[in-house]
Amino acid sequence: MSPELSVVVASVNGFPYLGRCLESLEQTAPWAEVVVADWTDTETRTRVRERWPDVRLLSFDEPASVPELRAAGIAVAQGDAVALIEDHVTVRAGWADGMRTLQRAGHEVVGGPIANAVARRIRDRAAFYCEYSGFLEPVTGGPAPDLPGMNVSYDRSAIAAMQDLLDQGRWETHLHPRLRERGFAFWIDPALTIDHAKDFGFQEFVSQRYHYARSYAGERRAGLGARRLVYAAGTIVLPFVLFRRIAGNVRRSSEGRRAFATAAPLVILYLLVWAFGETVGYLFGGGRSLLRIR
Repeated sequence: MSPELSVVVASVNGFPYLGRCLESLEQTAPWAEVVVADWTDTETRTRVRERWPDVRLLSFDEPASVPELRAAGIAVAQGDAVALIEDHVTVRAGWADGMRTLQRAGHEVVGGPIANAVARRIRDRAAFYCEYSGFLEPVTGGPAPDLPGMNVSYDRSAIAAMQDLLDQGRWETHLHPRLRERGFAFWIDPALTIDHAKDFGFQEFVSQRYHYARSYAGERRAGLGARRLVYAAGTIVLPFVLFRRIAGNVRRSSEGRRAFATAAPLVILYLLVWAFGETVGYLFGGGRSLLRIR
């Protein structure tokens, strides 16, 4: 009999992050199937096998992108529904049960908000705002326009509808529009909050912003033709547009305005790096940037 829920963990950071993630799953969802798709190192895999022998471990000797790891995990998962998280998050009590309950009720794509568990320093807050401002607490449970790619669960019909994109290693920025086009409804629930627990160094996050933006624009570039030059020129306004969006999201959240104000200069710097990454992606393609994203 297949499990009701499989949880796929994309592992690109190794320990201690992966250990904390698996401990949270062990404590809160012992009944769920857990699949770890890892390309870090032999030591990480040895520790997983020894400490969590029931985890289904997929090992990649060559670098693989987060979407590729997710797709590999989905391909072997046995659950009626498959939830995606990443190694730098921890799940709370009731998270897996909530996923299972909502999908028993017929919701095809469900997820929840993301809380920042590493917020002591300005650089931690700035990175979090850039990545996840669209999914800050609080949220009202119900239909949602979108869900975060690392806190989402799909039933088998949703997976089938985006299988070709999964095979291509696409991010949720491609997967979720496909699902919306085909009539799938997204459902968000505050009880499905997860904790983001990664400490990004300044140089590390600058690199992440650049490579994520370049890979994003590089994926879009193929279908744009000569219009890629227009898109490249348009990136000059991106920092202003994105900052306004982030600020609006924060205002509607439970985040303190002072906390955001102190982080705002660094947020702007990260957005400038993002705009530069998109410019390079539209002009020259994504290169190997997708493999540099953590």
